Amino acid sequence: MSRIGRLPIPVPDKVTVTSKKDLITVKGPKGEMNLTVPTGIKVKIGEDKIVLSRKSETRELSRLHGTTRAHLANRVKGVSEGHNKILLVQGKGYQAEVQGRILEMQLGFSHKVLFEIPDGLEIEIKPGQNSFTLTVSGIDKHLVGAFSAELYKIKKVEPYNLIGFRYSNQYVKRKAVKTIT
Repeated sequence: MSRIGRLPIPVPDKVTVTSKKDLITVKGPKGEMNLTVPTGIKVKIGEDKIVLSRKSETRELSRLHGTTRAHLANRVKGVSEGHNKILLVQGKGYQAEVQGRILEMQLGFSHKVLFEIPDGLEIEIKPGQNSFTLTVSGIDKHLVGAFSAELYKIKKVEPYNLIGFRYSNQYVKRKAVKTIT
């Protein structure tokens, strides 16, 4: 039995979960999401929890059991609380602003960097001295992570002066300044 798959998923009060054949719909205060359950995985929806089980003990179903449970738990959390990633951007003269659905950043290049914000995501910018903080939030964990990774790839943090993008929980080991001997 999968250790992750057998854990029950707690359902908050404001969230409703319905099942129709292999399609599970999760509705909450932040929105609505769907999940198609693979064949062989059974979903039992209770009043305050969801339990997943599998019909047989094959290797493929064992893998899908934990994965399906994680995807369903992420959808329940997304429609109730939402997901977010915090990016710290440090560099002299670095700026960002949101204009409509476009994220416009000045990052030391000869041009401005423009990103179209996907539907379902919100960007919050908190300016600081020689830095700013970008908070990417939404109900879909995959979309939040993918957009954050695209932003991170623009200019990864360098270990000498910590200039560039880094996640708020990322530890960067600082390197000593190179000297001439």
